Amino acid sequence: MAQTKIKRARKRQLGQFYTPARCARKLVAELDLTISSVVLEPSAGAGAFVLPLVERFMELHHGSQSLRLEKTLRDNLHAVEIDPAAKTAMLVAITRRWGRLPRQHRLTRGDFFATDFDTTFDVIIGNPPFGGTIRPALQDKLDARYGQRDGFKIKKETYSFFIVRAVEMLRPAGRLRFICSDTFLTIPTMKGLREFLLNRGRTAVTRIDGQFAETDQPMVLLDYQHTGQTEEVEIDGQPLRRETINLTGNRSWQINESLGRLFAGPKLGDVMVASSGMTVGRNELFVRDIVDGAVLEPYDFRFRQEPITLRRELERARLGYLSQAVRARIMRQEELGETRRVVEAIPLAATRRVPLPHPDYCFYNKATRDIVFSQPKHAIFWRDDGDAVITFKKSGNWYLHGVGGQPYFKREGLSWQLIAPSLNARYLPPGYILDSGAPCAFLRDGIDRDELWFVLGWCLTPLCTRILKDVLNHTRNIQSKDVERLPYPFWVAPADKGKAIARCRDLVVAARSCGTQYRRDHPEIVALTECYRVH
Repeated sequence: MAQTKIKRARKRQLGQFYTPARCARKLVAELDLTISSVVLEPSAGAGAFVLPLVERFMELHHGSQSLRLEKTLRDNLHAVEIDPAAKTAMLVAITRRWGRLPRQHRLTRGDFFATDFDTTFDVIIGNPPFGGTIRPALQDKLDARYGQRDGFKIKKETYSFFIVRAVEMLRPAGRLRFICSDTFLTIPTMKGLREFLLNRGRTAVTRIDGQFAETDQPMVLLDYQHTGQTEEVEIDGQPLRRETINLTGNRSWQINESLGRLFAGPKLGDVMVASSGMTVGRNELFVRDIVDGAVLEPYDFRFRQEPITLRRELERARLGYLSQAVRARIMRQEELGETRRVVEAIPLAATRRVPLPHPDYCFYNKATRDIVFSQPKHAIFWRDDGDAVITFKKSGNWYLHGVGGQPYFKREGLSWQLIAPSLNARYLPPGYILDSGAPCAFLRDGIDRDELWFVLGWCLTPLCTRILKDVLNHTRNIQSKDVERLPYPFWVAPADKGKAIARCRDLVVAARSCGTQYRRDHPEIVALTECYRVH
C-alpha cells in the first residue's frame, strides 16, 4: 500500500466509521441469543454493539446486576478494539451504565488479526474497518494467511480479511452480521470474497440507507450463516442463483435474470483487449497542453549517473522494506561504487514554442468527458521512444517502475474516462501514448476493423452503461477489465449491425473533420443506440 495511505490521519487510517447507536441496537435485537451463546465483536470501537449485547445477555442471566454483568463479560461476550482511546471509552460507558467493570472480562485492546482466541463463536457482529491501513509489519503475513481461498484472490483490504477470518471462527450454523461497504457486491477485486461466502454458507445482503454521517459510501448489512456451500444468495430480499452469478466474469452479486441472458454469449474481451495506461509520476515535467497547434517547452533534459545507496533504495521500496538478500546485493553495489542512470529536467532560460507534429512529442491520451472523438489536447515529451520519461520512472519509487499499457502505445483503439458515472467512449486514433486516467481497448489480432465501430456504438448506449455500472463495477471507476467483461451485443441483427457500423464511422469522421462535439441526447447518438435494442 502507498506510503500516503499509511500516513493518513489516524481515524481514517484505522478505517473507523462508527455505527450509530440506534442501528447497532436494532441489529443486536434481531439476534437469537441464549444464555450459552458466545459472541465476538472484533472491531468494538466505543461499544456501539457491546452495550446492547451486554443488555441482552443480562436479561437472560439470573441473580444480582453485578453477578449478571460478571457472567456476561466472562462467559458470553468477547470484544477487540485496536484504538486505545476507543477501548477506554467503551469501558467507561459500561462502568457508567452498570456502576462497575468486573475484573474478569474479555474486552481486549489489540489488533483483531494478531489476537488469539480460546473459543469459536455462535455470533460475530460489528462494523469492521473499511479502507483502513493494515500495519506494514502484518501485510505480507496476512496476505499469505487470508489472501487466497478456493483458488481465488481475496483482496488485501481490512474488511475483506475481517470477513474471511470471522467466517472461519464461527461454529457450525453460527451467524455473522457485519456492516460493510457495498463495494464488495460487484468490484472484480472482491470476486474471491463473494465466491468464498457462497462456498461456506447462506448469505443475505440488505442496504442500509442514510445512517452513516461519517462516510458517503453506501453501506450494507452482510448477514451470513455458517451452513456450508449454497447455490444462491439473497440481495435486498431477492434470491440470486449461482449459475446467474457465474455468467458474469466478476461473479457479480448485482446481476438479475433479465440482464443475465445478455451474458449468455460472447464478451467484448473476445474481440478486444483492454489495457490501463502509464503513470508518469510528475506530469508537469513531461506532459504539455496543446495550444494553437503547439506546446510550450520549459525544460531541456539531460542524463547523469547517480550512486546506488541502501538509504536511497529503502526510500524507493514498497513500505520501506527490502529483503535481506536484496539489502546485501545493494550494499555490495554501494561498496563497489556502482551507479544508475537518472534524468534531470533543466529549466530553459526562455520557454520554447514547439509546433506539432514534432518528432520529440506524441499526443497523450488524458481523460476527457467527450464521447465519439476528442481532438488532442495534450502531448508528451517522447524523444528516443520516451527515454527520459521511462528513465525517470525507473529511478523513482517502486510503484512507478512499470510502464502500463506500453505494448499498446500508438495503436488505434477506443478509450474512456477511468472515473466517470457513464462509459464515455471515444475513438482513439493511432499515435497516442496512454495515460492511466484513460483506459483503452484494442482489436485482437484477426478481428475485422468494422468491429471497432460496432463496439464503440454499443459503448455509447444507456444499456451498456447500465450493465457496466449496475452489474460489473458500481463504483466510480471503469477499469479496463470491466469493459472486457461487458456482453458483446450478439443479439443485434445483421442489418442493424451494418447500420450501427456505418453510423458510428460517420460520427467519428464528422467529429474529426468538422469538430462536431456530441452529447448523448443528440439525435445521431439516439438513432445509433436504437440499433442495439434488445427484442
